[in-house]
Parts: sequence; structure tokens; C-alpha cells
Amino acid sequence: MMKRTYRITTIIFLVILFLTAITDLMRMDFVLTTVRHLGYPDFLPLLIGTGKCIGIILLSLPRYTPWKEWGYAGFTVLFLSAAASHAFAGDALGHILPPLIFETLLLVSYFSMRKVVHNATA
Repeated sequence: MMKRTYRITTIIFLVILFLTAITDLMRMDFVLTTVRHLGYPDFLPLLIGTGKCIGIILLSLPRYTPWKEWGYAGFTVLFLSAAASHAFAGDALGHILPPLIFETLLLVSYFSMRKVVHNATA
């Protein structure tokens, strides 16, 4: 059951993050509007999109590796920073919650992966 949970949550997460990485790398208008509203420079989406691509590769590795931990950590920093940025900018809850929802999906993936790894070594 945990293996299935891990696979499903990770695949959903990676597909969504891949799509958002593309919008970041292309610096689409709605991305730049949000970045400017939050007070960040226009080049930030390029950095975030590149980081997302690296994280996607790390989480896609076939077996457990400490590099996966770095991917999970990087995405956690990204989502908590995004939620905090929206909160500090005075945005409505509708802008603060989406990164926290992605973080929840990420945590389900992470903890189910840890359970699968633990069961495999036990």
C-alpha cells in the first residue's frame, strides 16, 4: 500500500512541477506579474524553473539515494518560501494555500518513500 501511495503522489507531484517549471522557464506573463507583485526580480523564475528541473530529476531517480533527500528539501524550501512571500505581501488565503497544498503532497510522497525504504531494509 505504501509503495502505491509513494508512486501515485510522486507522479502527480512531478507532473505538476514539470508544468510549472516550463511556465517559469518561459517567464510567462502571469508568472512575471506574480514575481513583480511579490517584489522579486524578473530573473527569479529562471532560477526557480532550473531548480525545479533539477529537483524533478532527483526525485525521479529509480532507487533511494541521499540525493532524493536534497530534492525533497529544496522543494520544501520553495513551497514554504512561496507561501510566506504571499503572506508577507498581504495576499489572500487563496494565494497562500496552493504552495502549502503542494507541500502536503510532497510530504505524503516523502514519508511514504521513507516507509517503503524502511520496509525494504527491515
